[in-house]
Amino acid sequence: MANWFRDALETLFVIGVGGMLASVLRQARAGTLPVYRCRSCGRVTSRAYAQCRYCGSLVE
Repeated sequence: MANWFRDALETLFVIGVGGMLASVLRQARAGTLPVYRCRSCGRVTSRAYAQCRYCGSLVE
């Protein structure tokens, strides 16, 4: 009886992940993906961390 619920939940997850992937691909084709660079060294960095992993300066 719980198999239909599990299958429906899995289908919703697949639709959600597919939608996110389609959105990223659309942004990549349009050239609108934001790329965050460190102001000190100019390398690509993550906004998730307070410091650049390459040079150690603070990321704003």
